[in-house]
This record gives sequence, C-alpha cells and structure tokens, in this order.
Amino acid sequence: MTSPLLELRDLGVSYRTGGQNVPAVKGVSLTLAAGETLGIAGESGSGKSTVAMSVLRLLPRSAKITGEILLAGEDIGGMRWGRLRAVRWSAASIVFQGAMHALNPVRKVGEQIAEPIRLHGDAETGAAGVRARVEDLLRQVDLPVGKASAYPHELSGGQKQRVMIAMALACRPDLIIADEPTTALDVIVQAQVLDLLGDLVAERDIGLMLITHDLSVLASACRRIAVMYQGEIVEEGPSATVMGTPRHAHTKALAAAFPTVGDPRSRFAPATATPLPPEPDRAAEPSALLSARDLRVVFRDRTGTKVSAVDGVGLDVFENEIVALVGQSGSGKTTLARTLLGLQRPTSGTVSYQGEAMPTGGAGLRAYRRRVQLVLQDPTSALNPRHTVYEAVAEGPRIHRLGGVDGDEHAIVVAALEAAELRPAETYLSRLPHELSGGQRQRVVIAGALALDPSVLVADEPVASLDASVRGEILGLLLRLRRELGLAGLVITHDLGLAWNIADRVAVMYRGKLVEVGTVEQVLLEPRHEYTKSLLAALPMGTARAAEPGV
Repeated sequence: MTSPLLELRDLGVSYRTGGQNVPAVKGVSLTLAAGETLGIAGESGSGKSTVAMSVLRLLPRSAKITGEILLAGEDIGGMRWGRLRAVRWSAASIVFQGAMHALNPVRKVGEQIAEPIRLHGDAETGAAGVRARVEDLLRQVDLPVGKASAYPHELSGGQKQRVMIAMALACRPDLIIADEPTTALDVIVQAQVLDLLGDLVAERDIGLMLITHDLSVLASACRRIAVMYQGEIVEEGPSATVMGTPRHAHTKALAAAFPTVGDPRSRFAPATATPLPPEPDRAAEPSALLSARDLRVVFRDRTGTKVSAVDGVGLDVFENEIVALVGQSGSGKTTLARTLLGLQRPTSGTVSYQGEAMPTGGAGLRAYRRRVQLVLQDPTSALNPRHTVYEAVAEGPRIHRLGGVDGDEHAIVVAALEAAELRPAETYLSRLPHELSGGQRQRVVIAGALALDPSVLVADEPVASLDASVRGEILGLLLRLRRELGLAGLVITHDLGLAWNIADRVAVMYRGKLVEVGTVEQVLLEPRHEYTKSLLAALPMGTARAAEPGV
C-alpha cells in the first residue's frame, strides 16, 4: 500500500508565555495522500492554522512541537535547516490567508512569483527561463500574462489570490496548504478559486490541505473533513457525512452557522436570545427613510477612460428594514455606499434622507452623517490600536458635541456599549483593541455608530472576517437593533446566505447597475436576472438553494 504524502502522528504544539506552556494543538493525527483533498475546519483559536504552520516549521521560536510530521516519509522535525529550506516551496508550499497582506505592495507580481523559482533553481537558468515559467504559472491560474507587470493594488481580490496560488505552484510542490484562501472573496470568485485548486489536484496529483472556518466551503472542495475544537480533532470523515449528519456539538454549530438559501428553518433565530418584538407594520410607513434616484458615479482610470462605477441606481431603504446589497467585487457596492454616506460626491442623481436632498457640505452634511452611520468591515483596522474602548466610542459624540463635562459623554458611551451587548460596559471602557476578541471589536465599532443615535446603519461586510459563532452573534445584534431601536440597515455583502439570514429585501448589483430588487424570497428563490442566477449557482454545497419538498 502506498505511504501517505503527509502524515501527522500525535502532533502537539504549545507556546511558552508568561513562564508557562500553553497547549494549542493536542494529539492531532491525520493523513493525506497524493491526489487527495483534506479540509480542516474550526474557529479562530481551534489550532487549525497552527497545524498548517507546523508542517513546514513556520511557527515562532516560542512554540514547542511534539509528535511526528512525515512528508513523503521524511521527518520534518528532524531536518537540518538546509534540508528544510530546500523542502519549503519545492516539496510543500503554503497559500497564506489574506493575499492583500501576503503580497509585497511595492513589487510587481511577476517578480514575486519569480522569487521562489530563483531561490530554489526550479526552472531553466537565466532570465528568459524564469520569465517563461512565470508566464506559464499565470496561465495555469487563469490570469493574463500581462498581469506579471502589475502591482498588487492594481488587481482584484480574486486576482491577488490567484497570484498567491501561482507562487505556491512555482516550484512544482507535491503538497499545497491553503489557509483560508477564499475569506472575503465573493461567491463567484470563491467558486473559481476552489475549482482552480480542485483542477490542480486532479491534473498534477498533488495533495491539498484546505483550512477554513466555513464548513460549507470544505464540503464543496474536499473529499474528507476534520473538525478541530480547542486544539483537538473532534470529528473526521467523508465531507458529505460530516456536513449532512454531524455528530459533535461543535460540528453541528459550524454547519448551522451558514444557512441554506431557501430553507425557512435556517432564517436567523438565535437560540439564546431573548424573544424579539413582533415585526413592524411597514404598510403604515410607506415613505422611504433613505433614497437614491438615478445615481451615477463616474471615475477616470490611469489612461483617462471614463468608468461608470455606479450607473443610474435607484434604491430605497425604509425604516425598520434591512436591505442586503449583494454582488461580486468590483460591481460598485462600496462606491454606492460611500455615495449614500456623503463620502463620495455623485456625478449626477440625488440622495435624499426623509424626503430632503442630502446636503453637500457644512453643518447640514455633518448632521446628515450623524443620522446615517457606517460600520466598517475590518474592526481591527477600524479601531485605533492606542485608543481605549472609551476613547473609540466617545470620538463621534465629541465631534458632534453631544456630550459635556457634566458626565453626559460617559453616559452616552456606556449606553452605546450596552446597546451593542458589551455588558457590563464599565468592564470594557479601559481596554485596548488587542485585549478584545474579533467579535468584541466589531461590537465596539457598532457602539461607536450607535453613540450618535443614527437612523440608518450602512454595514460593509460586517461579519466577513469573523468566526461562525461570532457571526451569528453580530447578525443577531443587527436584528435586535432594527426591531428595538427602529434602525434601518443597508448591509453590503457578497454572502447570499447572510442575505437569506437577515434581510427583508435584496438588491443585486452588477457592473454598476441594480439588476434586480425585491423581497429576499423573490430574489433568492425566483431570480429573474442571469447574474443573480449565476450568484446562486456559485454557492458552495450546504448553502445552495434547498430542494423542494419531496425532491
């Protein structure tokens, strides 16, 4: 019987912190054969990325590794530095999470793909041979050869991820480890990246270890799935079995965190939340709270050519409703949101709030921005690392002069943190962002918006970077704010499951235009536009539209 390409035997990893050894991975045993795909699922802190980094000894010096790591029968742990350096890239390589951070922003992508080739001598010698290899790699990942001369900021998220895959393939490895390779990508690009990885496994007979917190992605791309929880493998088996009939409570929670479009049972209903007030009667309030009419935003690219980022968009957001604005990267969603927020001046068309045109400057625009607040995608980047939670939440009220020396500011901050479900608020006031979890940081960002008593929250991918369980908590919070405070929400997302989860209406954006707007049932269950159908077709297994009863 052929020996496994990769074998982990009783792998353990601990970190030395504060004079103590803190275990991160406990007794993990896994195998991966050539031509096979293995998925590892788990939330942040479960140990899945530590397992991935252990394979090529990429962990910091504070980490202690026990057990055995065998790559093609060779013990990684016993390798000298020279042999380990030769194994990296050529025998096994890694596609790191977050291509936007993994690529050097001041070097052309072709140079970055060529670097491991030059270092490992895995191509014909000379500049011409390296250049030919780079061009071949770009073709393998379905990128134009001309992109070799582009800088990372000139590429879309999906294109940057393809560059990372090209780098991983540069020295023809037998094993590729992909750590969250589709995080924050829209469903179409996600499907393309997963298909690309699957094709490479089949064509080149390589092994693929795919790591993510999204169980549905693994079910679509991997033959086997291992689920990690608190450093241990708690469940392992064929993808269909793990996704369809999970045994462990943590696996069940991961599977339930990503709803099935079309299944009413997977509409959001937090099990531990207090009962929500009844749905508002929107028929009694027909006038829109926030409106866009024939909105156009035109930019010029580097060649001077006009590009329509937003092209004749008309959209209404009513009080007490959540509208999901969906579409793939580059469709114009963020530009539309910036225009609605008054951060981008429209080329033509109007934005109105409560029936009055959005002011173009001065005190009027300041007052408008207080009522229409933004919740940013990445809470880590949104918060100043040197400001306490109190300072972060108090900044808005200070700018708008809502608090004073008599303690009103403190009361506003505490009330906002309580509304964002950071309780008791007093225990968070002096903390810095690095002392908070990802979900807590996102709640602080939301509290900063709530401190200004807004009527509309514009949330840009509010859960894209969060774990499955935290995702549910934040979505539950947005629903509660809508129902208890009457807040309207415009949620920008590439995740159709999220739209099915919490939205009242869905607006689909494609090449700057709104191609379809309707209730969540109309758009996601009875799509009319071909683009909407393509978005639904790209959903990973487990989140695709549910079958009709009896089918």
